Amino acid sequence: MAKIKSVILFFHTGKSSFSNKDLNIFVSIDHTIEFTFSSNKKILTPFLFVSQFFVILKNIRQTKIFISQFAGYHSFIPSIISKIFNIPHLIISGGTDCVSFPGIGYGNFSKLLLGLFTKWSYQLATHISPKHESLWFCKYTYEKQEPSKQGISAFIPKLNTNYTVINNGYDPSKFLPTPIDRKQNSFLTVCGGFQFPFQIELKGIDLILEVARHFPKCTFTILGVPSWKKLDIKSNNVVTLPPSNNEDLVGIYSNHQFYMQLSMAEGFPNALCEAMLCGCIPIVSNVFSMPEIIENTGFILKERNIELLKELVSESISESQQLSNFEKSKLARQVIINNYHISKRNYNLKKLIFKLIDK
Repeated sequence: MAKIKSVILFFHTGKSSFSNKDLNIFVSIDHTIEFTFSSNKKILTPFLFVSQFFVILKNIRQTKIFISQFAGYHSFIPSIISKIFNIPHLIISGGTDCVSFPGIGYGNFSKLLLGLFTKWSYQLATHISPKHESLWFCKYTYEKQEPSKQGISAFIPKLNTNYTVINNGYDPSKFLPTPIDRKQNSFLTVCGGFQFPFQIELKGIDLILEVARHFPKCTFTILGVPSWKKLDIKSNNVVTLPPSNNEDLVGIYSNHQFYMQLSMAEGFPNALCEAMLCGCIPIVSNVFSMPEIIENTGFILKERNIELLKELVSESISESQQLSNFEKSKLARQVIINNYHISKRNYNLKKLIFKLIDK
């Protein structure tokens, strides 16, 4: 009789760079079966539940562990079945499943039904792995109109599920400065998801468009803008570029002096870390993981305030800052290599998965 192959069942809401990197880790452990729980039409969600249930049922005998990338509708059934059949369920938390920003309609916990499914998933899960400690709990001061406490435990105060923080990881051999001239006083941000109405405010694009008007000798590039999206550009020093692949990204990062991530919320931003690996000096908002990521290599916007941003940009391009900027550029890359090398995530995530399987 043929031996039944053991499997990892991996649930996510769509392909992304971070899900692909984690998938490579899962595949190196055991045979992995993916299920994509994604639909642009809410009316189809019940059918996805049914389809997901039958995929689990078909593979239940050989399943070693359920893993969900983020919490939400797609993590609920795995959480229930993991309890019934005593199969571990790991939820990897990344950002939107840990926060609530009702002012812009962002975050699972800002929505009643999605918030409930997220809460139930966390309560029933075997283990949670946030990508940064701030996604478990943090005090929030960047935008005064939003809740001052964020993170999973802020919205589920009596949550007893164990958690282990495992930071994102990056491959410095894939993101490194190219030997091209870096344009002075150039600012770059990468942004996708323009189909969502909250995205402009969430990612701080509105702040970048506004501050650009006050620095006509600087250039501000927004990468990831689809052809159908029209931004409210107020000055001719703003450049928009369509989404790019990783190979092109390296050259674009390397051509810019500064990388801006002025988001209202970020779990553990890939583009920021990739840009730093390519020698960009970071300018970030004072939210979640970002101040810790950049250490002393860049600049931090303490509050969502255009006047404070103008001061920060002025400081970053001042003549007295130029020598320091040269050092910051080199240091930015080294900080990511030292603290967030892909090998660390590989090791720590594998260690956690084996621990859960062997319980």
